[in-house]
Formats: sequence, structure tokens, C-alpha cells
Amino acid sequence: MPKFKSFVFDQNIFVEYSGVIRNTPLLLAKMRFSSVVLYELVAITISADDLDRFESWRKLHDKNNTLLTPDKTDWWETAKMIRRLRFGDKSAAHGLTPKIQHAPQLQNDALIARTATLAKCYVVTKDVDDFRQFTSFLPNIEIIGGAEFFG
Repeated sequence: MPKFKSFVFDQNIFVEYSGVIRNTPLLLAKMRFSSVVLYELVAITISADDLDRFESWRKLHDKNNTLLTPDKTDWWETAKMIRRLRFGDKSAAHGLTPKIQHAPQLQNDALIARTATLAKCYVVTKDVDDFRQFTSFLPNIEIIGGAEFFG
């Protein structure tokens, strides 16, 4: 059981479990919504209906003050974290980290992880291994796989 009560869905959860999410409005009301995930969803959407749905979700979470949006510090700290992962630099808590050549591709996940952790939310994702790479820099991060969350 996660110690944080609120949660953030990664973009891949909205794709994989779209039917469940659409048919369970309480999920949307209980969660925090990442503006990074919203960006990813809107960027890949094809249908006007999906775009309208995402817009209504954005308005709901903006109104309820549950929209997590990275600020300038989040961008700066995330950029440093990605750089450290890319070059295998030291983290304050765990010493040297392994080099991850594709670290720049993890930018959005890093922003989601950082804002969720600061908001005391756990992240629900299919990419648990990607998010675990941030634990040296975000020791309080909580990650749960989609199958575990919906299982």
C-alpha cells in the first residue's frame, strides 16, 4: 500500500486503461492530473471527442487546483537530474549513478515524477523501470504499475 494517498497517471495508463478511466469518473476526481501528461495526450490525440474530453479534464483539475504543472525550479532540477543520469554523475544520496544514454528521452517522465513526488502523490505507470531510475534523485518517489493499480 502506498504511503501517499493521491496519485498521478502516466500517459500510457490513459491509453492502456482508457475504458476503465472513462467509465469510472471517481478516478478522475480522486487523482491529480499532470500538465505534462495532458500535453502528451493532446499531442497524440486524433479525434475531436478525445480532445474535448482532455479539455474538460484540464478545466476540472484547474478549477479544483489539482493540475500539477512544473515550475521553473522543477524544470531546472529535472534538467540537472537528466544530465546526471546521462553522464553517470553523483547523486547526493547514492553516489555515482549508472550512465543512461537515452536519459534525455526521459525528460517528461522526470517532470511527472518530480511534480508528483513534491505533491505527495504516487505515480501509476506501465514504465515502472523508467521511473525507478529517478530514485537516486527523488528518494520519496512512489511508483505503482498499472496492472497492480487496476488489478
